[in-house]
Amino acid sequence: MTSEIKSSPETVFIRNPETRLRMNPDTYLRFDGTDKVYIQNVHCMEGVSIKYDILLILYELVEWKTTAELIEPWPPDDQEKILDYMEMFYKDKIIITSEGEVEESESGLSEHLGSRVIIDVENHHNMLRDTVRTMTYREAIRRNVNSESVVMDLGAGSGVLSFFAAQSGAKKVYAIEKRADIVYMANALSQVNGFDKQVEFIEGMSSMIKETRIDPKPDILVAEILGNGILEENVLEFTIDARNRFLKPGGRLIPMGLDIHVFAFDSGVYPNKEQEIKEVSDLYNIDFSLLGKVMLSKTTVATRYFDMKDKTMSDPVMVKNVDFTTLQTTSFSDPFELAMKDDGNITGFCAYFKAHLDEKTTLTNSPWAPRTHWTQLIYYLPEAVPVKKGDTLKMECVYDGALRIRFRKDDA
Repeated sequence: MTSEIKSSPETVFIRNPETRLRMNPDTYLRFDGTDKVYIQNVHCMEGVSIKYDILLILYELVEWKTTAELIEPWPPDDQEKILDYMEMFYKDKIIITSEGEVEESESGLSEHLGSRVIIDVENHHNMLRDTVRTMTYREAIRRNVNSESVVMDLGAGSGVLSFFAAQSGAKKVYAIEKRADIVYMANALSQVNGFDKQVEFIEGMSSMIKETRIDPKPDILVAEILGNGILEENVLEFTIDARNRFLKPGGRLIPMGLDIHVFAFDSGVYPNKEQEIKEVSDLYNIDFSLLGKVMLSKTTVATRYFDMKDKTMSDPVMVKNVDFTTLQTTSFSDPFELAMKDDGNITGFCAYFKAHLDEKTTLTNSPWAPRTHWTQLIYYLPEAVPVKKGDTLKMECVYDGALRIRFRKDDA
């Protein structure tokens, strides 16, 4: 529901140049795929729907600013419009003029929590239940965080790694999370557990956060940046950016690096792509057979647990070490070779990671290690490749925003 812009005696003072303004931390945003964004204070029955460009002005209010400072860069006509919006936002508790205007009732948080979290939290639940992953991170955080530590948690999610840092005595934790509803949920968890004096949640993509927003700078950067695709969703770009702009010189990264391992296998069977395409064609009464021909010529990628009944045709090879402390480039293409240890066919390749959280703590999703919520990255070839024992396959490991394993082009 869109509120009307109406001035009232209690909001007119917003136009005072000395009035200090800031976004209410109890505000959440919902993006609905249009050119508008819906903004609401969690303790109000109604919110406002505004054009996306107005949000850029609100982002200026993640820190305290006077009315004069807020409107000064804008032309006079725009200044009046901004003041109208500020009055509306103040009426709806989206902005505040003093800390005393923030409602801090735990009952209020609990009452609104379910309706305010839009995303399916099952994934966060699964990660918390992955004790291999979570306890290993906790061990590394406890080993490296102390009462003098300032920590940044990149992609904080439910906040569990930030909470571990708080439990370890960190004097300040910046928890960066791009989803507003997850920030709201994590803030509620932080308050319930008494971490809110140490942990500050910041909503937004880390690359969009100004360096001046983070003061003091962290000396430890914690990032749970690993996925089933190992390196995906431009994680290297975000990690390098956060390290270079926010981390103190000589600061520590958790994880400090990871190794990518690959081996060849023979499953003996293939996904029946022709049948799958026929089923889709029959379902929609549209001939997708041309798509099927393209699929049959391409390697198929899947994220699933490696079937231990499949025959391994090579030993695992460490094909790339990614050192987060020194890495500068956001893309690479590294050659490697796989030596065949038996006669047979190659039907695919399996890739997995070994992350070095610190010098003593490692975490892996290897098929031969205790199972985690991470699966492996499986590549099915379009057709079987016959090999002999001692043959060498020439491959390359490529990252250009996402990780790919493929035959070396000059040897294809």
